[in-house]
Amino acid sequence: MILSFVPFLRDEESKELLARVSPAKNDASEEMLHGLILTAIHNHPNMAFAKAFVAKLLRQFSSRESARIVLDLAFQTSLKIVKESLEEYSSPAFRGDHNETEPIQRLNLLFAMSNGKHLLWLIERMIELRVADNAVKDGSEQDSFPADLQRAFRDDAWRNIVPGLPAVVL
Repeated sequence: MILSFVPFLRDEESKELLARVSPAKNDASEEMLHGLILTAIHNHPNMAFAKAFVAKLLRQFSSRESARIVLDLAFQTSLKIVKESLEEYSSPAFRGDHNETEPIQRLNLLFAMSNGKHLLWLIERMIELRVADNAVKDGSEQDSFPADLQRAFRDDAWRNIVPGLPAVVL
């Protein structure tokens, strides 16, 4: 319907309209969708509404392959954040009974938990769209992640700070 107005517009206006309505490359729509996912996960004040909106967009997205690429990229980013948070928590530099390290440990665990929830949401979307193949492969090929998880779970600190962490990670 919008395209039917193009002949009535000046050349400059029609080019602008066509650029908005139909992106020249599929990369532009992938970039837009990736930005929406990151915004829904990290920046939007009403995360539940934003995640529901993005989930609906993903289900209705025209290219399943593009959705897979975007979700894989978001998965890699979130997995990296969770891994780094647990790695910092398990690091020997932050171990021990130092008063100044406890807040940093808490922060690392809370960061791992919140990003673990985002990762779980991404995995649920990937399973729903049947594009989780790469995520399964990448998740199973993690070297230090299981060891960091074991070190974190041996401590009792996580029980008081983020009691739901094992459920989210598993």
